[in-house]
Amino acid sequence: MTHFEALGGEARLRAIIDRFVDRIFDDVMIGFHFRNASRERVKAKELEFAAAHLGAPVRYTGRPLPAAHAPHPITGGQFERRLKILEEVLEEFDAPPAVREHWIAHTRGLRNSILRGGGGRCDDELRRLR
Repeated sequence: MTHFEALGGEARLRAIIDRFVDRIFDDVMIGFHFRNASRERVKAKELEFAAAHLGAPVRYTGRPLPAAHAPHPITGGQFERRLKILEEVLEEFDAPPAVREHWIAHTRGLRNSILRGGGGRCDDELRRLR
């Protein structure tokens, strides 16, 4: 069974992504990054991306992550805020522990693709403290 199936399939994943994207768009710490973005487009790409890494027969059709995020000065703290929102939404939807662990680990693994230069000294210290 894939993580996608364990989660409950497309309808359940869509509900999680809808809630997650709404939360990041409306968040006071990171929402400004999305002020010029289409909420529906971000939801569609997040759905594709998540479905693909969770094992669904779906192909991600968005731009490569480094190219998509390069114009944005995303800090380590902002990356961690997005990750915290994801954790909260997965908990809110009572996602199975194995799915949560996979999704969070997968997202953490994207850090260097998203941050300019992979972060900084403060980010390194935060990781060391975990």
